[in-house]
Amino acid sequence: MHTIPVICPSCFEEFEVPSPAPSETPCDVDYDCEVCCRPMRIYFDLEDDVVTAAAYGLNDGSPWG
Repeated sequence: MHTIPVICPSCFEEFEVPSPAPSETPCDVDYDCEVCCRPMRIYFDLEDDVVTAAAYGLNDGSPWG
């Protein structure tokens, strides 16, 4: 299983999350921070055949616009 680092938009701590398969991207998932337990969203995308991740708060705009 591959993991991707993300930074919590609430506590700004970095932790690893499981990566979806490239064929399952783009996707947007609910996730709770593994440090402060606050809810967030993680957007997974595929860039140059590499899965990337961007975390954002529930009240924030999505990272893709």
